[in-house]
Amino acid sequence: MKGRPLIPFAIIALLGIVLMVAMSAIGVDQRASMDEEEEEPVEIGDPVEYGQGIVESSCISCHANDLGGTASAPAINDLEGELSHDEIVDIVTNGQGNMPAFGSSLQPEEIDAVADYLLSLSE
Repeated sequence: MKGRPLIPFAIIALLGIVLMVAMSAIGVDQRASMDEEEEEPVEIGDPVEYGQGIVESSCISCHANDLGGTASAPAINDLEGELSHDEIVDIVTNGQGNMPAFGSSLQPEEIDAVADYLLSLSE
């Protein structure tokens, strides 16, 4: 070891690099399988009823129990004529103002159901 002190360090470094590459490959494979699982569509049934469940669990904390709005969140119980279905979908997906985006936590079908429910409140 006196004549070649760098060889043990080089072996350790090489093993570390090989381990990092192997772990990265495993992580990429696991992420790909997770992405495939997330793409399964949600069974919605009646979109208005399904959307109501999402709104009751996610929206009333800011928009009030009757969805009539609060000081920090507008009323969303009478959107007919104010916002189209596509505009509601865009706001729920991407957020707006103080409202967070739900595009990463809800699937597109679920967001459509929320828009259907909110527009049904105006009928």
